[in-house]
Amino acid sequence: MSAILFDMDGTLVDSEPLWLQAEIEIMQELGCIWTAEDQLACLGGPRAKTEKMMQDKSGNQMPDGYFGDQLDNLMEQKLASELKIYDGALDLVYECKDFGLKVALVTASGSRLMNVVLQNFPKDLFDVVVSGDDVARSKPDPEPYIKAAKALSVEITKSVVIEDSVTGVTAGLASGAQVIGIPHLVELPVNENLRLIETIGDLKLNKLLEWYPFLRGN
Repeated sequence: MSAILFDMDGTLVDSEPLWLQAEIEIMQELGCIWTAEDQLACLGGPRAKTEKMMQDKSGNQMPDGYFGDQLDNLMEQKLASELKIYDGALDLVYECKDFGLKVALVTASGSRLMNVVLQNFPKDLFDVVVSGDDVARSKPDPEPYIKAAKALSVEITKSVVIEDSVTGVTAGLASGAQVIGIPHLVELPVNENLRLIETIGDLKLNKLLEWYPFLRGN
């Protein structure tokens, strides 16, 4: 059995601009500057990575957990009211499901924000969801993707991960999966198990089957 394992932020949903806005607003309240380059340094990682960088840049003037909590609160509002699903994303998920492939959502975001995003999708669209709260080691560790494959009862080496960040691609490759990368914000590493596309809308089921014939074995 095989599966398609989807990242969330920057892959299925155009949430990275919202994250940047939230980070800038929170840092501005403290008289600090946050840039697009700062966001890129945290791209695809868990909340703790962003928390640490914001603490460092602000001179550790706030208690531990402050930035993470502020981000969760502000992003919950933004995701609920401003989030856009990328064109073609839903079509691809449905194509995979209709063909008989299992599909999972695997994100470094916590369950609180993941569930807000899922409200924008049809109910029970994904067979399995894995948030950053569901693992001991988040991306770039392979644990999230390995956990999703086990929950789906599929072989990770016969599954395909779709990601947009270096952190996520690293996790996918380390898990043993084949990986498709969408380098819209960052340059992704060269690897024999990594293929690149420009947008999620460029990817169709027939292309997946052409690239990965093992998917036909379902």
